[in-house]
Amino acid sequence: MQGIDVADQDGRVDWTAVKNSGKTFAFVKATEGVSIKDSAFTHHWQTMRTVGIIRGAYHFFHPRTSDPVQQAKEFLNKLGQLESGDLPPVLDIEVTDNANSQAVINAAKQWLAEVEKALLQQTKKRIKPIIYTSPSFWEELGNPSDFASYPLWIAHYGTQNPSIPSPWQRQYLIHQYAGDVSGVAGVSGRADLNRFNGLQLGDSGLRVTQLQQQLKDIGLYTDAIDGHFSESVKNAIVSFQTSKKLQADGIVGIKTWVALLWI
Repeated sequence: MQGIDVADQDGRVDWTAVKNSGKTFAFVKATEGVSIKDSAFTHHWQTMRTVGIIRGAYHFFHPRTSDPVQQAKEFLNKLGQLESGDLPPVLDIEVTDNANSQAVINAAKQWLAEVEKALLQQTKKRIKPIIYTSPSFWEELGNPSDFASYPLWIAHYGTQNPSIPSPWQRQYLIHQYAGDVSGVAGVSGRADLNRFNGLQLGDSGLRVTQLQQQLKDIGLYTDAIDGHFSESVKNAIVSFQTSKKLQADGIVGIKTWVALLWI
């Protein structure tokens, strides 16, 4: 459940080599602010789909120097149609542009609302974007709880156990554990390294609660929604994986998570 993320400055990417090295997913930069469009995005986006890498796109957010709604529209224009099997869009929040914390929070909410509205129109599904940030930056913002319902991609290097801002109650989706790494298979320049945080028997918390609700909605789980990954949750996952021709191991890895997202 390893992945990478890249932007145009990271050089050429051979996505077949990336996949053959064991990476299952990747994020690529699409846009930054209103005016910056990543020159390699279209090639990456199409090729990732072709070779079978689970793909995601991110937007580098500028809360003050560009209108957030227009940023969202430019991102959506660059992204085009999100397709079944894609990861949700990512809002990369890591600079303030000298705006105060509340202004950053308000601007991010506008971007998210615009993207969520567009995704609902496109896909007929309520797909929530992923929030990318670091523990230190979230602390700089005042540790806001406004975004805790969004999946978290946390950037915290040099540890297997990242610090998670308290609003997410220790729950995160993806851990970016190393940045600007050279020598990554298939990447001529540098890439960031990521790990998907799977769910399995014995886990507990908000993400398990959400999983139980998903499984209940599709008729595979009838027990209590209590946030505990029990044997009955595992059995429901195995049934789902079998129906989707996935590895039926009862573990919610990224392939199972994405498949559930698009039900």
